[in-house]
Parts: sequence; C-alpha cells; structure tokens
Amino acid sequence: MDSREVIETARKWSAAIAGCHPLPSTAWDGIENRMAGWIAELDAALSADRFDPEPGHRVGVAMARAQLTTPAVLGPTSSVLVDLAERSAGPEATRRLGALTGELSRGYTTELLASRTSRLQTAEELFHVVFDNAAVAIALYDVDGITIDANPTTERMVGMAREDIIGMSGLDFMAAGDREKLRLCVTRLMKRKQGTAHFEGRFCRADGTIAWGSWTMTLVHGKSELDMYIVAVGEDITERRALQEELQWQAHHDSLTGMPNRRCLLERVQAIVDEAEPEASLGVCFIDLDSFKMINDRYGHNVGDRVLIEVGRRLDAALASPSVMLSRIGGDEFVVLLSPPCDAERVNDAAGVALASLREPIPIGADDSLSISASVGAVLTPIDKVDTEKLIDDADTGLYLAKASGRDTWVLNRIGDGRPEN
Repeated sequence: MDSREVIETARKWSAAIAGCHPLPSTAWDGIENRMAGWIAELDAALSADRFDPEPGHRVGVAMARAQLTTPAVLGPTSSVLVDLAERSAGPEATRRLGALTGELSRGYTTELLASRTSRLQTAEELFHVVFDNAAVAIALYDVDGITIDANPTTERMVGMAREDIIGMSGLDFMAAGDREKLRLCVTRLMKRKQGTAHFEGRFCRADGTIAWGSWTMTLVHGKSELDMYIVAVGEDITERRALQEELQWQAHHDSLTGMPNRRCLLERVQAIVDEAEPEASLGVCFIDLDSFKMINDRYGHNVGDRVLIEVGRRLDAALASPSVMLSRIGGDEFVVLLSPPCDAERVNDAAGVALASLREPIPIGADDSLSISASVGAVLTPIDKVDTEKLIDDADTGLYLAKASGRDTWVLNRIGDGRPEN
C-alpha cells in the first residue's frame, strides 16, 4: 500500500467514525495523521515475511488513548482491517487478519480497562463493547469446547440465535470431515497452555448448507491457573475460497476443453519425479492433429474449436485412469502422461489407443462430418533422467519423426538408449 492509499484509507476511516457517532472534539486533533500511521503499521504486519501480530495490540492501545472509546468506532475499524487483508498480496492474509483483529481487540480492551473511563466501569462491559460491535465473529468457549457466549456476527455466520448457540460444542458446528482436525488443533493449543492457533475448515449453517470459515483461537487465563477459556475470532470465507479455487482452476486448465494445461502438466511431472523411485520410468505421448490448420481455414475456427473439444472428450473416454493425465498444451497439441510403473509396451498401447479413438469421423453438422488423424511422438524415460522442461521437446522429436513417416502413426523415443521405434 503506497502513501497515497494510506492517506485515503485514513480519510475514509475517520469519515466513517465521524458519520456513525459524535466524538469528543479533543479526539479529532491530528486523528487522520495518527490513523495513517496505524494503517501503515497494520499493512506492514499483513505483508511481512515473518508475521508478528503485536502491531494490532499497539494500534488497539493507541485507539483507546486517542479517546476513540465510543462502541460505534469498532465497526469501521473492523472494516478497515478486512480491506487491508483483501489488498494484501500475502498468502496468509486471512490468518493474519484474525490474529491482528484479536490483538487489536485485546490491546483496545486492556487499555480501556487501565484508563477506567466513566462510561465503562467493568471488564465485562469493556469486553462486550468489542464483542457486540465487531464485524468478525467472536465466540467464547470453556476448556471442554462448550460455547459460553457468541456475538451477533457469529449468530449471522451460523444462522442461529445466541441462546441456541450457547451450550453447544464448537465441534458440533463443524462439517464431519473437519471435526477431528479442529479437535487436534485445540488439543495442541491446550497442551501449550498459552498462545494462539489458526484453523480453516467447513462448518454447517442452520439451514443445512456447508460454508468455509477461518478462525484464530487464543487461550485466555482467568483468575487461577486452571481457569482457562478460548476466544475464537472468525469469519466466513466461503466466497473468498470459491474465488481462489476458481482462479486456481483457471490457471491450471485449458479454457476451451477444460483439460489440464501445460502448467498443470509440468507441475504433475515434477510431482512424479519428486515422489517416484529413481529407477522407475514415466511415459509421455505428444499428440498433434494432422493438417488441423486446413480445418480452420476451410470451416472456420468455430468448427475447429468443436473438433478440439471432441478430440479431448475422446482421448479422455479412451485413456482416462488414475495413472494417466490428459492435457491440452496449445493449439491442436495434446499430451498423455503415464505415471510409473511404465514400460515401452504401455506407452505403445497408449499411443495406439489414442490414435484409434480419433479415427471415427467427427460430426460437424446435421449431414456433415470430418475425418481426422493425428501423429504421436512418445517418450519413455527413467525418472532420474527427467528434465521437466525438456521432456516435451524430447516427445516433439518423436513427433517430427512420426509426421515424416506419414499420418496416423507414432514413434517412441527411449531416453537413455536413443532407439526410436514405430
């Protein structure tokens, strides 16, 4: 976040506070400059290589000392934190947001307690200022995971009234597949007897829908050593996670056919190399349609796209299995990746099946169809000789030889012995 964005965010923050509740005139002296400093500090914490939530505590203390003690200021403050997290390029912005929010709340409440303001005389009143006005979900649990209290944002998040939430186990809110993970996370936190833990998982709303949530859980000690509670600060990240998954899918798949793309293929090859035994082998079939340019030139790109989609569908129907990955890496180029164990017979079989699946004419209209063929450059290589980037080039060498031999054929290149074979 540059200085201009910091100043603009500070201006919006102060305007939001001014618009929701009047503050003492003394609270406005230089407030925008102070807010700019707080924003810069929080933004730096969100994007730091090594995360430290302490700036959240310092900002909470500074807010209380700046006489920003009216409960209504906490709503805009939470919104500023969420906005900073969304701007952050850091991969752990959600977890860091929860930790900073928790520390800001702790610092704010602690400072208000120390100041003994006339408006809020007890720790319970101070806690509920933060508790009831926070834009994030906050819930209090005992050491057995039973809900002691929950704020209005928690009510909205799970779709239940506070009186129904109180008394329920925190595990009861989680989807079945994530309950054990949460239990282990809390158990580790309790064994440490201090600190904070972060958890992301699926939870069940009252209407039966499943959503994703992110929580930061802090162990809080009471008056005695055995008197402990867990404060959980969370938010619904369903939409954010769906967007992340969609962007991840788009980055790894071909938009026309929906097949894995070149990036996904190379990542899978590298994963196989990292996991397989050195003496194992993998196979690749590089498929290129014969004279595909003529189809585009004669029938147009719409027909060409329909042909590519049908080729992808046929290859998938003929070859798909847990040990086979099919991808489109560009134009009319498709790749079949054969995971270990793999030998020449398996590669040759895959090449033959791929070509056979394309021999049936492809309908392009009510009374018209296209006959196509392809050539295949195949590679069989030991894992210890795999060069991920060069692997496609090795297959392309076989493809060149196959096309030189005529349509509808393949050539296998065995890395290590240099013996191409048809």
